[in-house]
Amino acid sequence: MSIEELKSLQSNIIRKNKNCNLIGIIVTAIVMAISIFILLMNGGEPVFSIFVFFFELIVSIIIISIVKGSINGKDLKIFNKEFKSIFVLKALQKFFENLEYNPEKGFSVQNILDVGMLSTGDRFYSNDYISGTYKDINFEQADIHVEEKHESRDKDGNVEVDWVTIFLGRLMIFDFNKNFKANVQVSSRYFGANSLPWKKQFSKVKMEDVEFNKLFTVYAENEHDAFYILTPHFMEKIKDITNKLNCGIMLGFVDSKLHIAINNYTDSFEYNALKPINEQEIEENILKDIQLITSFVDELNLDNDLFRREV
Repeated sequence: MSIEELKSLQSNIIRKNKNCNLIGIIVTAIVMAISIFILLMNGGEPVFSIFVFFFELIVSIIIISIVKGSINGKDLKIFNKEFKSIFVLKALQKFFENLEYNPEKGFSVQNILDVGMLSTGDRFYSNDYISGTYKDINFEQADIHVEEKHESRDKDGNVEVDWVTIFLGRLMIFDFNKNFKANVQVSSRYFGANSLPWKKQFSKVKMEDVEFNKLFTVYAENEHDAFYILTPHFMEKIKDITNKLNCGIMLGFVDSKLHIAINNYTDSFEYNALKPINEQEIEENILKDIQLITSFVDELNLDNDLFRREV
């Protein structure tokens, strides 16, 4: 599909969406007007009439959303698939070698459990899987959304269920330039505590950098490996890149690889099909998503294999 064909498909989606909204507003207004008129004619209480008004409004919004999803669902799926093929895949190919990009694939629950550094919660989603090579460093990444199920009871004893997001962002895995035996985890103060199963298993380690200790918590199987990996120079780089991200971040050093979880509450490489296509803006946003991958290799000097060659 060409960009012009994608724009044409988007125009149909926007037109159908507007028609659904217009019809929904008209029908909702008529139904609510009739309901309130009947209630008032039969001596209904004003407060009750207002309650009926809001109840019908909420029900109408839900019905309109379902109808729009039914009418536009197939076109939206095609739009998202073609958008990623036209814009995202082509942009990724400019930066990475040995590229694999699968928008519908992600890390599995078992992938996460095998490493053990990030909680899978009660509900787990993952998509936009990417693997490839950048500056001879192999990497893979995917978006992840983890939720916990919280149950409570109201005054009548009915169970109310809330799904609480404990992680929404990306997990990236890079080749690391040091060999080590024990696992080490570094988590920023803003990273959700419920997302860190290791903190219950490993020992807390205080680093020599006082500022680093204020910003991060370090857990390790072996204190020696924590100091071996987290050199003063490397800690400075972690502080710099975390300040730029301005969100929760966790670094896990596992099996001589660097795992980075970024809890930025952002779904990467996505686009709102109802927003008119601006190619320059799209390319700029995709570039920012790509640079989140490349920045870790560049700023943490992951392509420096000095330590591996010394082993």
